[in-house]
Amino acid sequence: MLLKKREVSTKQRVFEMLERRLPKAHTKYIYYQDMLNRTKAGYAGERRVDQEWREIYLQQAYYLLHDVEFKAKGGLTYQIDTLLMTQYFILVLEIKNISGRVDFMAENHQFIRVTSDGRVDGFRNPLDQVKRHARFMSRMLHMRGHHIPVEFFVISANPNMIMSPRFATQPILHVSGLAERIEQLYRKHQQVCISEADLTELSEHLLQMHKPTLWIPDIQLDELKKGALCLQCNHTLCYTHGKWRCSNCDIIDNQSMLVALHDFRLMMGNHISNAQFRDFFDINSEKAVYYLLKKLKFEAFGENKSRKYIIPSTLLD
Repeated sequence: MLLKKREVSTKQRVFEMLERRLPKAHTKYIYYQDMLNRTKAGYAGERRVDQEWREIYLQQAYYLLHDVEFKAKGGLTYQIDTLLMTQYFILVLEIKNISGRVDFMAENHQFIRVTSDGRVDGFRNPLDQVKRHARFMSRMLHMRGHHIPVEFFVISANPNMIMSPRFATQPILHVSGLAERIEQLYRKHQQVCISEADLTELSEHLLQMHKPTLWIPDIQLDELKKGALCLQCNHTLCYTHGKWRCSNCDIIDNQSMLVALHDFRLMMGNHISNAQFRDFFDINSEKAVYYLLKKLKFEAFGENKSRKYIIPSTLLD
């Protein structure tokens, strides 16, 4: 049973917002654009592996949780790409979407990629990452009185990743081998370690433990473009006669206001007042904004000038 599906991360949403609102001349624009491309590539790789699960038939009770993040004492975080919960074992997956020839220096835990043009890049070792997550899961299970084997491995989502022979003894494989590896784990672990009812309770507890980090960029609000931005040319739209019109390409684009509100939520928090709306969208009329917000049917709290409207996280869904 799929208990938690994978969603676009807040971090990626923030990078997308910065691409729209950070001026191209800004000193950090290229950096954040590169981070956006990396994040999108990682998400695409994770979705590729998610599709593979649709081809895997598991007859026994199981729960699948994608992209869960746990916080431990001391502020430590554990972001796990995929968790497979079964009555026989727990599986922790770390997913990478890397192309090129990859090598692993076990003696110093170095993960290296050589691109087609000969460039050498170093990466954070995903084998150390997945082992760290597995140790966390083992400790958490033992604290709750469950003694279940915890397995782990790294999945390469990119068929153009060529692994050196050094990886032969490491828990890493291409996504095409996922189904076979799951079968091997079921043959290895044939003893039921937890009842179906306890498995359900444990999986739901992990879902409740999921606390995604709210990622905040090192950018000031006044460095970003305000208002509704044209989805075609990124020019700031004007609100006239109940419509959002681009003075640059003359298209009417009412969807852009929702995107802008979503961006405001990422920058400023999940609620907005009439005054904040007028300032952000450069609208003079308090009455016009009142009717705009009323039409959106946002949940609100407070009275009169203190009234604030809650921007839902599902605004663009």
